[in-house]
Amino acid sequence: MAYGRSKMLLNGEAMPSAARPLRTVVRNPGDALRELEMLRATNAHLLRELAALKEREAQAQRLADRDGLTGLYNRRRMLELLESAITEAAQQGQSVGLLFIDLNGFKGINDEYGHAAGDKILTTVATRITARVRTGDLVCRYGGDEFVVVLPSVPDAAGVSRVADMIRERVALPYWIQGNEQHLTAAIGESMYPRDGDSADVLLHRADQAMYRLKARLARPMVSLGSAPYQRLSRRRNDNSKPRTGGDL
Repeated sequence: MAYGRSKMLLNGEAMPSAARPLRTVVRNPGDALRELEMLRATNAHLLRELAALKEREAQAQRLADRDGLTGLYNRRRMLELLESAITEAAQQGQSVGLLFIDLNGFKGINDEYGHAAGDKILTTVATRITARVRTGDLVCRYGGDEFVVVLPSVPDAAGVSRVADMIRERVALPYWIQGNEQHLTAAIGESMYPRDGDSADVLLHRADQAMYRLKARLARPMVSLGSAPYQRLSRRRNDNSKPRTGGDL
């Protein structure tokens, strides 16, 4: 027996026994097909779940980037995009224009007709501003009745002023609330990169200052408005126009 045991040992290790022959597993073709269909159904379900997850993520990102009322970019996202526009302009030797817009007369309408009417005014103003800018320009609701427009790759200061004039004219068109004609005007401050600064904060500050200087001038009793939209607005307010029944906000 000792001799037989010594044959099973090699340097203190047991000799491997003879390998057992493998048995071939024969599967039912019907079972294999059913399993394949289950795998396909699981894969399709996972793909649908992945698409739904991506859509929820995209929607969450849109909500994080957009103003809930107007659908425009919010302040946070606008600052990010403005900084990106400045960086790109610096690399390409271009300019960036900025418009800071404040609505004159909005508070009175909001107080008289309520917040629902005020919200419709703001959404209408957002639509009118967007209609007067280029596809690549950025429109933001900065807060309350203030808006900001970023003009990447603007050719010169005259180009910035032209866009501001078009927005003033569009904002000055009548608004109808409960059959009554109402009017707003837009005080717009302008700034440009690199002329007025090299960061988003500086450009916003300069445009904001320019806007308030304009509002101060317009508030003076003897100021000459000199702009056609403002002149038309003055004439309209002096007219006793009849209330309109259709097209209300």
